Amino acid sequence: MKKLTLAALAPALLLAACGSGDPAEAIDAVRHTEMAQLDSIASGDLVGIARLYRDDARLVKPDGEVLEGGVAIVEEYGALLEDPNFALSIEPTQAWASGDGEYTIVNSLVQFTTTDPATGEPATQTLDSQTVWHRETGATWKIVSAYNVARPAAPAAAPTDEAAAEAAD
Repeated sequence: MKKLTLAALAPALLLAACGSGDPAEAIDAVRHTEMAQLDSIASGDLVGIARLYRDDARLVKPDGEVLEGGVAIVEEYGALLEDPNFALSIEPTQAWASGDGEYTIVNSLVQFTTTDPATGEPATQTLDSQTVWHRETGATWKIVSAYNVARPAAPAAAPTDEAAAEAAD
């Protein structure tokens, strides 16, 4: 079973419209739409995933590979859904919206787990993610771009003087 959590958000509701130019309302609508996207990922619903990406959307993977277009992005999700260790844990951080409420940018801290091809074991990366959403015709929110950057692994703790002395013996 796939593990997918989203901390600090209301229950999954697809809020397709945000009628005013209020930036706070735009952010709230996008966060709810993001929940619907995550529900689609959790349930393996590729159609639900695809409907939230513009046809010309870009997704930058943690390794720097750029996926161009909604079709390529959904194909990538299809491959991820085949991975028995695929899991996402997303913690929303900051968000901004344009004054007219047409664009919203949301940042999140992501724990992204897949199968390590070398070991066959689950491998988790911590990512910083930034997604740009645009309110399309009819007030439906669509993803314009998603940029994911792997955080560097924490450096190993330096040995204490006592541990270094023991290692020298």
